Amino acid sequence: MGHGKEGCMKALIFDGSPESDSTGERVAGVLAELLAVKGYETEHVVLRKKTIGNCSGCFGCWLKTPGICVIDDDNRELSRRFIGSDLLIMLTPVTFGSYSPELKRMLDHFIANVSPFFKTVNGETHHRNRYAHYPDLLVTGWLDHRDGVEEALFRHLAWRNSINFYAQRSSWGIIEPSAASVTLREQVTGLLQGLDKPSALSGEKLPDAAATSAMEVSPRKALLLVGSPRMAHSTSASLGGYLLDRLEAQGIETETIHIYKALHGPGKLRQLLDAVDNADLCILSFPLYIDTIPAPLLSVLQKIHECRKGKALRGGFVAIANSGFIESSQNETALAVCSAFAGASGFRWMGSITIGGGEGLAHGRPLAELGGPVIPYKKAFDRVAQSLAAGNPVPEDARRQLARPFVPAWIYRLVGSMDWKKRARHNGVLHKIDDQPYL
Repeated sequence: MGHGKEGCMKALIFDGSPESDSTGERVAGVLAELLAVKGYETEHVVLRKKTIGNCSGCFGCWLKTPGICVIDDDNRELSRRFIGSDLLIMLTPVTFGSYSPELKRMLDHFIANVSPFFKTVNGETHHRNRYAHYPDLLVTGWLDHRDGVEEALFRHLAWRNSINFYAQRSSWGIIEPSAASVTLREQVTGLLQGLDKPSALSGEKLPDAAATSAMEVSPRKALLLVGSPRMAHSTSASLGGYLLDRLEAQGIETETIHIYKALHGPGKLRQLLDAVDNADLCILSFPLYIDTIPAPLLSVLQKIHECRKGKALRGGFVAIANSGFIESSQNETALAVCSAFAGASGFRWMGSITIGGGEGLAHGRPLAELGGPVIPYKKAFDRVAQSLAAGNPVPEDARRQLARPFVPAWIYRLVGSMDWKKRARHNGVLHKIDDQPYL
C-alpha cells in the first residue's frame, strides 16, 4: 500500500553525484519516466545541495532524542521522507567500491531510523527495526572505467545495506555513465525489474582483499590516521595507538593525525596529505558506519588518491576496522574498500585488522592499560607490529586472533541491550527509546 495520496506510491531518489557529474540527473530523469508508468510519484533530492553535517557518533539519536539526529539540519527532513517512501533509490559514482561521500554522509545518519537494541538476522547481530515499514531499495552506481573488483564490492555493499535498511525488496547494479539514451534506459529498466526478483540471502560475493607482497625495504616512518569523530578518546585511537606504540618501540618514527581535525581547514588537510607522502607506512583506524567507511574518511581518501595520481608505487597501507557488532566479519566490506583504495592510490596493501564489538572491548581506553580479555589481543597486535616493522604484511594467525569475539554473541547482545536501557534511563528517555517520530 503506498504512502502517497489516493494510493500513489512514493519513490525518493537520493542523488550522491558530485557537482562535476551529471550522471545522477540523467538517471533520475529516466527513473521518473519509468516509475510514473508504475504508479510512483518521484522526488529527486540532490544531496550536495542539502545541509548535512557529519554523523558525530554520539548515539544521541538513541539516548537523547530517540529516532531523531541531534544535529538539526536537512538530515532530519530527509529521514522523514525516507520513512514515508515506498522506494528509496540511491544514485552514486562508485568510490573505491563504496558510495560517494555526498551519499554516504546522509546514510551515516540512518542509525536514527533503527533501534539501539539488537536482534539476530541471518545468524548475525543487527539493530532492531524502529519502524514496521521501510521502503524498497534500488542502488545504482557508475564508474568512469570498468573495474571488476570495485563493481563486485559495490554490489556486496548494496546487499549489506538492504539488510540493515530492512528493505522488503531490493535491487542493485552498475550503469554506464556515457551510454546513449536508449542503452541507459534499458540498463535502468533492468535494475527496476530486479525489484521483482527474490533477493539472495547469501548475497553478493566479496572480492578478495588479501595482503600483497612484502615491502622492498622496512619502514622508517609510520603514520596513524584516526578516523573516529571521538578522536583521541575513541576505540579507533586506542587500537591504532597501541599498534603505533609497538612500532615505535622497534625504532620506527611515528606520527598520529586525527582525520576529523584535518577537515577543519585547508591548511590542516594539506598537512595530512604531506604526512601521507612522507610516511613509509600508513595505518587507518576507523569505526564501521553503515557497513563501510564513514563519509569524512571517504572524502579524505579521495583527496589522497588525487594527490598520488601518476606517482610511483610508494609506501604500505594497513587498515584497522572496529564494529559495534560482535561479529568482526561485518567489517570485511569496509576493509575491502580500503584495499581497493590502496591499490588505486599507489600503496602496497599490507593487510587489515578486524575487531568485533570494539567499543565493548576497549571503550576508548588505552589498550596498554587493559588486562583480562584484552591480553590475547595485545599479544596479537605485538605480532602484527613485528611483521610490519620488518616490511611484511599483517600475519594471518594474528589477524584471526584479533577477529575472534571476546564474548559469545548472545552475551554481547544481552549486555549491550541492558547498557542501552541503563543509559537511556539515566537521560530520562527510556520511555521514548522506541519512539517512531517519522511515522
